[in-house]
Amino acid sequence: MALPTPAPDAARRAADDIELTVALAEYTKILEMRRAVSDQAHNRYNFFLVIATAVAAVSAGLLGSNIDDNVKVGAVATLGTLVLLMGPAVFARQLRYTGASQRYGLAEQTLRTYLLRRAPDLVRFVLLPTLDDAGLFPPPASPRRRRLRDAVGLAATIGLVNSALFAMGGGLLAAAARLPGWAVIALALALFAAAAAGHFWWIGRTARTNAAENRKLLAARALANPSIPDIPDQLAPDQAP
Repeated sequence: MALPTPAPDAARRAADDIELTVALAEYTKILEMRRAVSDQAHNRYNFFLVIATAVAAVSAGLLGSNIDDNVKVGAVATLGTLVLLMGPAVFARQLRYTGASQRYGLAEQTLRTYLLRRAPDLVRFVLLPTLDDAGLFPPPASPRRRRLRDAVGLAATIGLVNSALFAMGGGLLAAAARLPGWAVIALALALFAAAAAGHFWWIGRTARTNAAENRKLLAARALANPSIPDIPDQLAPDQAP
């Protein structure tokens, strides 16, 4: 019986590289979890838009029908209350998805940093950011650009839809109270502006809190690179989010 040929030293080392095996397994798991969070966020967003659109269509149909006014107002008020209650819940859930996506993104970035430190000759070929450089997506340079970045995420879109629904509800109540047309329009615009400002403030506060927690974690693990400011801010609010 022929004896097995011993493996070369290099191949044996590769086969016994426990650190690399664990890192790659963890990296794969993080990608799967991040993809699942992204799918959940988009599904929740699409579900909310479908519900809001359906309620708006049904309400418009009821208002234009010959149904008794009391029944009509009661049905529209019930549907409107349902959407107004659902909107903030979906918005808050979307912010949780965004935070989870940012944390998975940071974990992915950290493992990529480890892999590139093992193979420094490949660093110049990798354009996505690591903890050692700003990469292809540097963080926004000014608070204004950060606010613009926050304004294009799924959470901001849900916030705008919530604000429009809130303004519409206030306008309908004002119209039911037989206020002048200009007063109804002014009230609706004021409610929309106030609700949108509140949603954007909440988004900005959550983004700052998440970034601070990420920086704290990097500092605790001694992974932060002091020459690269605000590493976690490279992860857009809905990056996927």
